[in-house]
This record gives sequence, C-alpha cells and structure tokens, in this order.
Amino acid sequence: MRSIADLRYPAEWNPKSRMMKRKIIMHVGPTNSGKTYSALMKLKAANRGAYLSPLRLLAHEIFDTMNNAGVPCNLVTGEERRYGVTDENGVPQPGAAKMISSTIEMANFEREVDVAIIDEIQMLADAERGWAWTHALLGLPAREIHLCGEPTVVELVKKICATVDEEVEVKHYDRLSKLEMQSESLHGNLRYVQKGDCFVTFSRTGIFSAKQAIEAETGLRCAVAYGSLPPESRNSQAKLFNDPTSGYDVLVASDAIGMGLNLNIRRIIFEAVRKFDGKAVRTLSLTQLKQIAGRAGRFGTEYAVGQATTLVQSDMAILKRALAIPMIEIKRAGIQPTSQKIEEFAMLLPNAPFSYVLKTFEMMSRNSSLFFPSQFRTMVQNAELLDKIKMPIRERIPFLSAPIQIRDDVLVKEAVKMAEAVAAGQAVSIDNFVKLPEEGSKKEKKPDLQRLESNHRTIMLYLWLR
Repeated sequence: MRSIADLRYPAEWNPKSRMMKRKIIMHVGPTNSGKTYSALMKLKAANRGAYLSPLRLLAHEIFDTMNNAGVPCNLVTGEERRYGVTDENGVPQPGAAKMISSTIEMANFEREVDVAIIDEIQMLADAERGWAWTHALLGLPAREIHLCGEPTVVELVKKICATVDEEVEVKHYDRLSKLEMQSESLHGNLRYVQKGDCFVTFSRTGIFSAKQAIEAETGLRCAVAYGSLPPESRNSQAKLFNDPTSGYDVLVASDAIGMGLNLNIRRIIFEAVRKFDGKAVRTLSLTQLKQIAGRAGRFGTEYAVGQATTLVQSDMAILKRALAIPMIEIKRAGIQPTSQKIEEFAMLLPNAPFSYVLKTFEMMSRNSSLFFPSQFRTMVQNAELLDKIKMPIRERIPFLSAPIQIRDDVLVKEAVKMAEAVAAGQAVSIDNFVKLPEEGSKKEKKPDLQRLESNHRTIMLYLWLR
C-alpha cells in the first residue's frame, strides 16, 4: 500500500514526456507586463500547440483570439467542446485545428505539440487545484513549454525541472503601466464610483446587487463579468465596457478578472478584501490582491495609470500593505495521485467506504520536499456524498474532482441523483435534474436568483460528467 501511495516521483508518471527533449521558458513579471502576450506570439507561430488556462473564461478568450487571427483553434473545458474548423456542411472537424485552448485540468498528455503555454504557473501552489499545474509542467509532451506567471515560482520550477534534467530559461518583464494606491476609500458610498471603475465582489448575488445599487446611486450603467458567465455574454459585456461610446461605463466583476482578461480599467475598487472560500471567510492572498489591483491601468489606452482602492476605509491598510510588500517565494507544488493509483489502492481495501480509502491514502502518502498532496479535502467531501451508493471504482473516480459545491443543497441532491443513475446504468438527460423553461414561455417577473444559480451549477455538473 505504501508503494502505491508514494508520490515522491511524479515525473515517472509521464513516460511520453520523459522521452522528449523539452525546452522550458518562463515569462515572469507583474500584471500588465506583456509576459503572456510574448508567449502567445510564439504559440501563434507554431505548427501545433496548446494553451492551458486557469479559467474557462480565459480559455474562451484565447480560443476566440486565435480563431479571429486566422489560427484554427479548438476549445476544451470540463463543460464543453468547440471547434475552430468545420467542413462545407458545417460539421465540426476536431482534428483539423492545429491549436487547442483548454482549462488546465483538461490538459491532453497524449497529443504531442511544438509549443505549449501554461498560464498562471504560480497556481501550482494552490491547495485545491495546484496538482493540475504540476502535472502539466511535468507531463506535457511539448518540445517547447512557456510558463507565464509570477517571479515567486522561478526557483521551485527550476528544482522540479532539475529532477528530470531539464534546464529553465527565465525572461523577466516590468509592468508597462503605472499602478497607484489611492489615499482614501469610497467610505462606503457608492456615489463615488466613476466612469472606468471596476467594482470587485465575490459572488454572483453580490455582483448583481452591486450593479443595481451603483446604477441607482450614480446613474452609470454597469457591465458584469464573472467566471461562469457564458462566453457569449462575457464577450458582449467586455465589449460594452471597453467601448467608451456604449453607455456602459462601470464594470462589476468577480475576482476572476485577476487572471488575464483584457479590460480597460481605470480604477479597481474592492468591495471587501475577504471572501468566503467554501469553508470560512478569509483575507485574500497577497497574490490575489496584487493580481486584481494590477488589472487597473492598461498600456496603450487612456488609462495608462491605474488606481486601486477599497469600498470601506478599514480595508485600506490591508490593500496598501499587499501592494507594497514583495511576493513570498513559493516553496512547494501541489500533487495528486493518478486515477490508476487511486484505483489500485482502493482494490486493497475492497469493503471500505471510498472516503475512508482516500483518507487512508493521504495518511500513508509519501511526498518529497518539493510537493504536497493537493485537493484531498474536495475529493473526500465528494466521496462522502456517494459512499452509500454501490458503484464500481472506475465510475466513482470522475465524481471526486467534479464541481460539487457542498453548501448548495439543491446541487448536492442532484449530484447524488446523477451518481445513482450512473450506478444503475441509466441513460439520463439534463431534464431529469433541472426543469428548463419552455421556449416562448412567460418569464418570471422576479426570478429566484438562488434557484437559478443552483440550476446553473447543476447544468455545469451534468456537462462536466457527461
């Protein structure tokens, strides 16, 4: 059991990449420094490539950017597939596009490419998702891999790559536009929101509440942006905000804007510097505060100097300190056992609940000083939901990383129903889990936003598991 739970040598899990001579190039610098742009220029010129994104929203943006530039590109996320090439009858041709833009968790370890980009590489230290960046770094079969992110991860990447005798070239970038911390907050008064501002809050409910309040207080119209916003809506909202003649002068957004979206923002306003992480309310990390604030100001636009502030004065000291102090060097990367390892381990505990299997694996796992076990909390939570359902191990494993928010009772109920259907071998459609309005049906005057959010999460889970 201990040999299966040994996670010290993750490089051995990807023999295909070990057989290649890979070149690793890091592009590091602050937000709005042009580091990702430089890497994308390399990707566009490649014969065959891949872009790995931290967000669905950003994966869509690169998918659109590539295809609009005449570079055929496919999109692959947990929830959907889109194709950049179709035949004369409009039928998608999945193998015809030379590029793939995907979320990091959907990385393809079988498809050899000339150039790959792993964006926001510092995310390999994330407690829940870090494993996906580590696996991509070690396992992508790419002749040239471009890593974009913070300087804090350079030494760790060098150490990880040294374990497979790969050298790392590092390119440093400086911020192209100036960022200033304002001396005063808005003192809780939304009337001080101005044209070009981006008001950052941390839930869909908060976004739409803030939008309504800002429009009522200022008379300015607000566009919105958040991680799970459908791509067509995201594109239209970003276009409205970026267009100075559209009449949409303010953006209300989630912290998703901290990662790469191209928006012409004059000033970032934090509604708060703390957010609920699914378990407790915590202060945003130094990286998150710097990244989000850094979205203010954009080289080559009328907002060449960006500004950052908070809604309430009590948060100013935290933001000011975050922008002033240097980043903390990242020491360890997240790692997660492969599905094969989990399956082999579970076979040695045939009568144990699957959540117990995972807890035992984590307890017995061995890690080097470079890595830590990632995402086990989520995996155990998801496993506990399904412990009473009789299901083969191989069919149970996909549920471990599925997007199930435990605090959403409706979603949890539907997730269990999906698992029961899988266990019973039943063919089901989304109509078995969500009642969608019929085409042409009368719209509700006051829709229940909480119910709509649960329905949306259920649809995303269904698409993810499909």
